[in-house]
Amino acid sequence: MDRTNTRSTGTVHFRLIIVSAISFFLGLQFSHLTALFQTDFSEGGLIDSDATEYMTWAPDEIEYVEREGNQENHTPSKPGRRNRKPPPRYHDSNYTKESFEPLPWSLPKPSSVRYQTSEEFMADYIALKRKHNIPLPWEQDKYKEDKVTLPRPIIGLNFPKSATLTMSEYFKCAGITSHHTATQDGRIGICMMENQLKDKPPMEGCDTELTKKGVIKPIEVIFDIGLQGPPCYYASVHDGGLENIAKHYPDGTIMLVTRNATKWAKSITGWNGKIMKLWADESCHFDGSLEGEGMEYWASQFVSARGDISRKKVQYWLDFYEAHTQKIREFALKHLSLTYVEVELENDKMAEQLELYTGVKQSCVQVCHPGPHWIRKHDTTSKCHPPGEEPPEIDPDVENDDGT
Repeated sequence: MDRTNTRSTGTVHFRLIIVSAISFFLGLQFSHLTALFQTDFSEGGLIDSDATEYMTWAPDEIEYVEREGNQENHTPSKPGRRNRKPPPRYHDSNYTKESFEPLPWSLPKPSSVRYQTSEEFMADYIALKRKHNIPLPWEQDKYKEDKVTLPRPIIGLNFPKSATLTMSEYFKCAGITSHHTATQDGRIGICMMENQLKDKPPMEGCDTELTKKGVIKPIEVIFDIGLQGPPCYYASVHDGGLENIAKHYPDGTIMLVTRNATKWAKSITGWNGKIMKLWADESCHFDGSLEGEGMEYWASQFVSARGDISRKKVQYWLDFYEAHTQKIREFALKHLSLTYVEVELENDKMAEQLELYTGVKQSCVQVCHPGPHWIRKHDTTSKCHPPGEEPPEIDPDVENDDGT
């Protein structure tokens, strides 16, 4: 009897030792992984409020790193959930730093049009259209019964952190098809880039969506249409991008939501250090390091800007942002068959102005935040809320992906 009890007790002790060892080992692994992720995703010096937004992009960043590693080692990706479905037609896995040659780009030197407010510029733009007897869509009878009083397609040229998601959701609220960043065929920016290089309409091959009911519908609105790469492409920055829009959609609409340039520059440089590296010298070469007309000016601006790394050169990116707005404005003044709409994010009358131009009710303007991480963090069920009705724990001074 004593021998049996002794054997049972020994067995229990042995099992406890095994369980303890396994728990200890798992604890070490968890600590290691936690530290690893903290190191990797803090590389740009992200503050806590920005870390959640960065994690929204984490799967894309992880996929990029994994693809780079697989190419170096010449090994295929491990089978798993990500491999069950092939990537869409327009996917960045078709490109690498080695295979993608950076595209030429250009932005203008300062002129008076750069320093106008959106309201001031739109007043001058509308006056010029009237002078040439070109009707304004929102004043035409043929659009009054439409859900939106603008010609399609509507192409949003906002940079990241400039209400791209807010505007995409705004047009969805109006009841028309609106896409942000990607369609069912893949990244919008890649689709537009490949079409431009082939002299095809910007949205050819990615201009429809298949609804849950099996109905194919045309895509009428696109926002967040660029990508930092590889491949790097922004239709409003890279040479020929705006021209390709005007050539194939001469009666379409281009749209821009502007922000206070200082706020935008501080926001984008403090949000994700990886993006600024790609913008500067790793992919886009927006630091002026390419050869070509105007590059010497931008290279000089970049070198002389304060800051030892790209994400700290806030003044440079501020000037870059304002030059981007100027380029689009000057293009709109020269291509009057297009409809151009510009509003200012910080303007208290933005919703009112949007309703005037688009015919969409002001209540469709909401404050939108990206990704499921934000939704979970703030214990809410929606990424968009009416202004002033955001979850109470949100600090109004902490910005989201759209800067709203």
